[in-house]
Amino acid sequence: MKKTLLSLAIASTALISQSVAAHSSIIEKEITEGASSYLTVQVPHGCKDEAGNAFPTKGLIIKMPNTEADVTAEWALTSVAPSLSWYKQRVKTRSFDTTNHSGDAVTVDLVEAIAVTDIDLPSPWVLKVEFRAKAPMLPAGETTKDLYFDVIQYCPGGLTSEWTVANGKAPHVAVVESTDEHAGH
Repeated sequence: MKKTLLSLAIASTALISQSVAAHSSIIEKEITEGASSYLTVQVPHGCKDEAGNAFPTKGLIIKMPNTEADVTAEWALTSVAPSLSWYKQRVKTRSFDTTNHSGDAVTVDLVEAIAVTDIDLPSPWVLKVEFRAKAPMLPAGETTKDLYFDVIQYCPGGLTSEWTVANGKAPHVAVVESTDEHAGH
């Protein structure tokens, strides 16, 4: 019995390692609308060239799923901020003018991306980047909706790995309806 359990544990660990190495992902599967949450993006490995040579991760860009249209529709992550990290992180923002739900003209600082720079992470290591954000409110009548994040990994020699909406590999998290009766739309 002990030998069988040990064999199962080893096999499941091998399967988990293989699936994690397959793509970039967000560890949290869902966040609640209107709530501040932590999100952890993980990149499972360094880059490889066409010959299969492995290279370390030198930088990472996590693009927020925030467009001007998202902000206007009140479907954008807000209060985005990197968490404490061993790596240098900075937030890229862009300001634009719009009107709020009351019709007042406002200037909004749109968070476009979090950049992780000045790293030299060996190829087999998993890079995890944690940030905090307030989840958007769901559109009326919806109980869940996915948010997708483009992730671009930079390695030496101009090599990149990309997990994007365009190539169908973007990590995502589900925004779910709040059960708090005070969080209404």
